Amino acid sequence: MSTTKTTKFLFLYRFPADDSPKPSSPEEMQAQYAAWSAWKAKFDKEVIPGEAPLKPGGAVVRGGSVTDGPFIEAKEVMGSYCFVETTSLARAIEIAVACPINDVPGCSIEIRELGVLNR
Repeated sequence: MSTTKTTKFLFLYRFPADDSPKPSSPEEMQAQYAAWSAWKAKFDKEVIPGEAPLKPGGAVVRGGSVTDGPFIEAKEVMGSYCFVETTSLARAIEIAVACPINDVPGCSIEIRELGVLNR
């Protein structure tokens, strides 16, 4: 049994809000899938399954007021996410730096440490 303490992080994948992605060719799609699969395999012990795209729309509640969708004045949108469980923020950054999303112009990854719920 491993006694190494791990921390959970949320990776939020950001995309430019005003930039519609160009359609990928079948070959580009295969290359992208291969890059993501290789990245996930490389960090298999640390990346927690749960990666998924975010659906468009939603709402923002600020000061008790509700606005349509979270992207009202955003320069970037949250397009996807995954959970990562690893030993430190430094290690989470290493994992994020190796992520294929870094090859997409204008995209970024926000890394957030998850807190513990006190019940």
